[in-house]
Amino acid sequence: MLPVNLVGSAYEAANASLVIRPNRSLSVEGVSALFVALTVAALFTGLVATLAGAWPVLPFALLQIVIAGALCRWFYSHMDDCELVALDGERVWVVRRFGRTVSRHEFPRAWVRLRREASADGSPRLLIGSHGKYVSLAEGVNEADRAMIARELEALLDARHQPRRNTHSDNGETSNALCP
Repeated sequence: MLPVNLVGSAYEAANASLVIRPNRSLSVEGVSALFVALTVAALFTGLVATLAGAWPVLPFALLQIVIAGALCRWFYSHMDDCELVALDGERVWVVRRFGRTVSRHEFPRAWVRLRREASADGSPRLLIGSHGKYVSLAEGVNEADRAMIARELEALLDARHQPRRNTHSDNGETSNALCP
């Protein structure tokens, strides 16, 4: 299974979308089980040390539980992080959800460009935008998946340049379809 969910067709010009989700293999139950396991381990270690006479270990065990709880809460709040790139004949919308924050960007489809550039740490970035305003995409996926997303987006954006032609089916009906 791919670590990125892709929805859309490269040859569908009118209404297409691409959903980008990082691989989140830990479920809600998994996060809960992780917290319980870390809590039990910290309490057991703290209580054993306290019973052996090393009582100063117990506050550190409690601190470990608090930190584990904060990390599990962060994991839980970012389980549904995703990016949606939606296209129609005129516009491209980018909606990003990161935790509770949702950002929306809109670009004229005729002017939208994809750019690949290196970030400050040297890792490749994928940017989409126009007129000097660019939004970073697929930050939570690996380089190979980011390249696959870039190819799919390029195909979706290039579909606007392909001419429409009438296609005839065997029963004589005519439909306007894009040339694949």
